[in-house]
Amino acid sequence: MPHELPPDLGNALQFSTEDLDVEFKRSLPLRENIGKAKLAKEICALANHGGEWILLGREDDGSYPDAIPTEIITVDQDQVNQIAAAYLQPAPHCTVSKQQPEGVAFAVPVIWVPPCGTSPVCAKKNGPDDERGRTQGVTKGIHYTRKAGPVSAPIESPDEWQDVIRRCVLSDKASLLGALSTMIEQPRPTPETVEESVFEADFEHTVGKWKEEAQEHPYEVDLSNCFVGYGFHLVDAEPVTTDQITECLRQRPHDARGGRVFFESNYNTPYRPFVIEVAGHHGLEVHVNTTDFDHRAVWRLSEWLSGTEAISYWEDTARIKDAVEHRSSLTWERGQHIWIAQQISYANSFLATVKHIADYFDFTGDVRIRVLFSGLSGRNLRSTNIGVYYSMDYRARQNTKQIDFVLKASDLAAETRSSAIASIIQPMNKLTQGPVVNAESVVRSLRAN
Repeated sequence: MPHELPPDLGNALQFSTEDLDVEFKRSLPLRENIGKAKLAKEICALANHGGEWILLGREDDGSYPDAIPTEIITVDQDQVNQIAAAYLQPAPHCTVSKQQPEGVAFAVPVIWVPPCGTSPVCAKKNGPDDERGRTQGVTKGIHYTRKAGPVSAPIESPDEWQDVIRRCVLSDKASLLGALSTMIEQPRPTPETVEESVFEADFEHTVGKWKEEAQEHPYEVDLSNCFVGYGFHLVDAEPVTTDQITECLRQRPHDARGGRVFFESNYNTPYRPFVIEVAGHHGLEVHVNTTDFDHRAVWRLSEWLSGTEAISYWEDTARIKDAVEHRSSLTWERGQHIWIAQQISYANSFLATVKHIADYFDFTGDVRIRVLFSGLSGRNLRSTNIGVYYSMDYRARQNTKQIDFVLKASDLAAETRSSAIASIIQPMNKLTQGPVVNAESVVRSLRAN
């Protein structure tokens, strides 16, 4: 079953009552088989219904007890997923976080259950027998779903099966389309043209300047190795002037989602753009790469409407380290982590800028995209959101990953660019063996942030 990035787990606390998507449990004896079987039943039912929430430590009426039940104090993600794996097939990969409700003196375990994938979830073994020999919790071979009440109960009618089957078919369709996209769309090459050589020269030049600046201005993290290079080329576009590029950047809406505006062009700072020639063609450049800045950048936009920006990882900044360690007892090691939600935000901001440039010059053709992740070796997935963690500490063993693909300018629209973002992030994310990043999880991540 494919793993998906969960939504913000803090959102689960907003529900005041149980619903088909939300189950409250004051407590469950998860060290006993009866408690495990009951939890497995709820996970099975929610997954087949489309996924969502189980909140432990909460009464059926939505209130909280005076103290957290001792049985659930130590509940964690590994324990929940071990229970799912023991009782269910295929086993959903749940995300667990401790969240403290407003006005409550303790934090409660919140379990996010993903929707079923290409197959409905089924119990693969019985729960324990009661004193009369009756099976408790789950029964082998039974598919559960959520029903009015709300309750978790076996799927019995054709109407109930119809919703589950539709969900599985849609998941299978998404997986198939993703595989076809990988095989067909992403590798679609651009012809070798003069403009192509311009793009290659621009990209190599910008990355080279980044590395030079990194050597001149040392940093706690080795910036000559740790950076991301974002490049684009409007294939077969008519060349423009640097003055036209300047006006284009001045007229764009500044969507600083994720704290990053690509090809920033503030003429009222020492880092105003300047004109420089590379490989016989002119372009604008900016080098924001001094010790005055924690987050650094070098970018170039050419008259052939190709551009590249090299930036440091936001995850490597002192700002992120200080923010995490200020509000928690956790430590944040600079140069050691990948925050997927942030990388999704950056990719979104980059593609939004490329869309603006294409629209400004009335370009509707092919757009080449290149993203180079460098300094991945040894990094693991981590979130700055307190209480959200990954159960497995997988670390990348490959240091660089370059992604090249071609799409239509129309695919860069806000309503459709989630697939392109996934095409950028997932190949890098795969090196950490993390949860799959697809178009749907990209949309959820952008909405949450």
